[in-house]
Amino acid sequence: MNKRILDFCRRNLAWVLLLIICIIFSFTNGNFLTLPNLLNILNQNAYIIISTYGIALIMMSGGLDMAVGYQMSICGVAAALMLNAGVPIVPVCLITIILSIAFGALGTLLEQLLKLPRIFVSIGLSTVYQGIAYVITNSKTISGLPAAFKQIGQGTIFHPNLTYAIIIMVIFGIIMSIVMDRTYFGRYVFALGGNEASSRLAGINVKRMRYAIGMAAGFFCGIGALVLTARVGAASASTGAGTEITILTGILVGGVSVRGGDGKIANCIAGVLIMGLLTNGMQLAGLNTYYQYIAKGAIMLLVMWFDAFQIKRRAIAANKRKEERAAA
Repeated sequence: MNKRILDFCRRNLAWVLLLIICIIFSFTNGNFLTLPNLLNILNQNAYIIISTYGIALIMMSGGLDMAVGYQMSICGVAAALMLNAGVPIVPVCLITIILSIAFGALGTLLEQLLKLPRIFVSIGLSTVYQGIAYVITNSKTISGLPAAFKQIGQGTIFHPNLTYAIIIMVIFGIIMSIVMDRTYFGRYVFALGGNEASSRLAGINVKRMRYAIGMAAGFFCGIGALVLTARVGAASASTGAGTEITILTGILVGGVSVRGGDGKIANCIAGVLIMGLLTNGMQLAGLNTYYQYIAKGAIMLLVMWFDAFQIKRRAIAANKRKEERAAA
């Protein structure tokens, strides 16, 4: 029984940590575990979780993308400019998503052409997107968006705090969980993260899969950008800046290794929610933003160290098994 409990906790560590954090903050503030506050946390983090679905694909396949923050910014700016120019909402949403998919494909293209790890390509692209966003906006905030568009991020259903953004987040979360657990696409993603060379020998079209993963990440980033812009009701060059750190930390807390090859979408959601709960709980406890930065940075360092420790431990165990087989 104890072993089964330990195995369950190990497989669902992010959810266990989430529960512990909820219990701790419930003692610091009586409003923390109220339904309105919990729904508020979900709404605040909906766009981050939606974008996480795409970045998780990249990480599970052995890559790492740091451009998502400013990619969201430039997509949000593009959507806001089109809306203020009188373009209807549906075409704006479609064009924004297509633009973000193109950015995802561009990252993969440069990765293939330059023969560089995606993290280096994404850092360069992030700076390019940042510059373009500031040039387009002239460092100003674009506001005055149509009320109908803002309903995407602010509109509610059934409950005053249950927004359409949360519904979108949940629907795509269910879809992605099914895709990763029960389809060949999910298996191929894990195969790429486990061993790209072996995947190629097994007949997987690695190049096509890399493009598919990059474009899927762009798709979710585009939807995240629309939700964020609609929730804020405005767009600027810095709207999505810093989102990549929260996403990366959340995915690592969710148990996805920096080397890829494993992971669960549900655990990634829990990882991002942990970051959101920390922010909300610390705010309710009266701690300012600077303490939140310290906590998030410390958590990121801790989970990266733990991931490296796990990788080293598995390598030692694998070598030990080889030695035992050789001795036998």
